[in-house]
Amino acid sequence: MLSGAPEIPANLRLTGLRGVGKTVLLRRFDDIANEAEWATVFVELEPRHNDEDRLTRLLDGVLHEVVARHSASGRIRQVLGGAIEAARQTAKVTFDDFEWSLGGEIATRTRAVAEAMAHAVEIVQRSGKEGVVLLFDEAQVLVDDKTRDGSHPLSMLLAAVSALQRQGIAVCLVLCGLPNLTVNLLEARTYSERMFRGDEVASLGTSEARQAFLVPLDGTGRAADDELVERVLTDVEGYPYFIQLWGAELWDASTFAGVETFSVTLLDATNSEIYRRLDLDFYSPRVDALRPAEQDLLSTAAGAVYPPLLAGQLADLSPKKASNVNVLLGRLVRANVLYRQGKGRYYYTAPGFDAYLRRRAERLA
Repeated sequence: MLSGAPEIPANLRLTGLRGVGKTVLLRRFDDIANEAEWATVFVELEPRHNDEDRLTRLLDGVLHEVVARHSASGRIRQVLGGAIEAARQTAKVTFDDFEWSLGGEIATRTRAVAEAMAHAVEIVQRSGKEGVVLLFDEAQVLVDDKTRDGSHPLSMLLAAVSALQRQGIAVCLVLCGLPNLTVNLLEARTYSERMFRGDEVASLGTSEARQAFLVPLDGTGRAADDELVERVLTDVEGYPYFIQLWGAELWDASTFAGVETFSVTLLDATNSEIYRRLDLDFYSPRVDALRPAEQDLLSTAAGAVYPPLLAGQLADLSPKKASNVNVLLGRLVRANVLYRQGKGRYYYTAPGFDAYLRRRAERLA
């Protein structure tokens, strides 16, 4: 993908549920870009960054770090005559004739962000790099307000990168996040569907999941019998996070029991601890961070047919008014617990979340 840049913009949208290994893949992209002599900026976004001013300050900080990291090597190369080909063009960018599609304060911030990016590209190219790759994890937290006078951090980022790429400046953008990211991009004020190549990270197939579970046992003196493997593959449904958790808990259980083979008997004895850890580490933090009304709606959702979660059915089950249910569903989408596919149709962003809600309801009963 980078081989055609900057002539062909190398932008990637990477989406998937929680637990499928998106961040691991994004880290691999980081390594590949570095191997291809691109400078990289890896940022894990947080909800607090969903604001034009805060995102601007974040970008200014990380781009300053890139400049500082490459300035010294750039000066050394210039003094020595450099290993950079003479024909290389540094990132000279002007905005005098560029028509910003956004007005007011966002246009001012967009220009500032674009200039900071262009300066970073210029510095890294002086040090012999091809350009700058921006990698954003948890990018679904960037959501534009629907009102013109609201905050539009996603549009600001897209407009800045797009402006540079139209002038042939070597900057690439990789956005990684939950399925909500696709909808957020479609609703952004500056988004072009042709700006990104889209890839979805799904769960592993059966053979890949079997390999992911068994290969770590090679050379350890531990083994897993066939019946146990089939049970685990059914339970984990190909999700890498679950494969790691089941494997780690079975390892600890076999060590404690003094056995070298993972068996169904061992799994049965360990199952309750596996799900306790799964709920405690993977699911509960997402629910605990919600407001009481949102938690109540999820408690109601435990009794709904899934998939998908239908707004109409949820309104029938809930003591709340249908209008209130819809408001709460919107809040759960913004909290990245749900994502919407079609009118009134919702899905959980974490695999197995419906089963967790049922376990939670039983504990609370």
